[in-house]
Amino acid sequence: MAKLNRDLHISAEFITFLKAGFYGQVLFESALARLEPSVSPLPASYLETAHKALDKIDRWTKELADELPLLALSWTSVETFDAISAMSFLREFKRECLWILPQVDSALSTSNLAQNRDAVKLLAASLVRSAATRTCYVETLSQCFSDLKAQDFADRVALEIDGAREYLGISNSIVDIFSGGGVYSNELCDKLRKEASLVPSDIRSYVHDANILINILAKEFTFELAEIPRDQAQEWIAAQIPAAAAGYWRAYGFGPRDYFEWMQIGVTGAPLAANWRRARFMPEEAGPWIREGIAPVLATIWKSHGFDAPRTAALLRRGETDPTKAPRYDKEDSEEYVSLDEEGGNPDQGGSGGKDE
Repeated sequence: MAKLNRDLHISAEFITFLKAGFYGQVLFESALARLEPSVSPLPASYLETAHKALDKIDRWTKELADELPLLALSWTSVETFDAISAMSFLREFKRECLWILPQVDSALSTSNLAQNRDAVKLLAASLVRSAATRTCYVETLSQCFSDLKAQDFADRVALEIDGAREYLGISNSIVDIFSGGGVYSNELCDKLRKEASLVPSDIRSYVHDANILINILAKEFTFELAEIPRDQAQEWIAAQIPAAAAGYWRAYGFGPRDYFEWMQIGVTGAPLAANWRRARFMPEEAGPWIREGIAPVLATIWKSHGFDAPRTAALLRRGETDPTKAPRYDKEDSEEYVSLDEEGGNPDQGGSGGKDE
């Protein structure tokens, strides 16, 4: 079996991205059908293009498993009919992203969301799209690497599969909530708005991914190829941050300073940083929770009840799931706890346990 070379590697990435993108489109349309908006936001050829692409992608995936790469980095331009077809599908996918992006942005900015049922339905379906795209990406890429006997790569990607599948299930549950004919409450719609707040950034990151792959044969991926305006590119250039990285962090609304602050605590991906920011954690606040392997949603809940990251991690390992019932301290944590407990003091208050000094 041949070693995983660069052509096989980039072909796996390219095919996987295409498959994930079009799979996300199909599930997006399916979610919209369940929600039944009065006006569909999709172009007429939407599903036809997606299914045509997925048919070819299935064949390219099988050929890749037989070590037949779709692309060769030695080319100066795409040379085969399949590669030309793949590039055409990629451009079509990018156009669709740019088509739907302003509609999602507009839905998010709707002032009275509960009164705009179509905006609500678009946001709920868009959550499924983002979740489905991510799930398909990690599942497909892991399988491609496994087929190519690159098990280390496959195992690394596979670590994200369970989390991605779980969120896809949650997203489908959200669609179920809004698929009935009842009245939407303001509280429920506010929760949806927050949950969907990163969807436009996801779509912008897909556009950036597409730009990278469309220009995969270029000698250098420049800020111009990344479609970053010159005046905005200057601050990234001055910070010596490459165009490829800059594009992802810009997609999620970060600047160069943010990039370095999150990198300093070990967060290398803009989506993760954006999730922590949405949970209202600054990098230095998020650091301890990240080191304990606690997700933003859990960190928010436990922090609001006065727990820090190490204590939360210890309780979660023990099987505690409700911070309102979890003990703040263990008796063995310190001698101070024992003495306060014996004297009737409250260890949560500190000090002298209520006695006058």
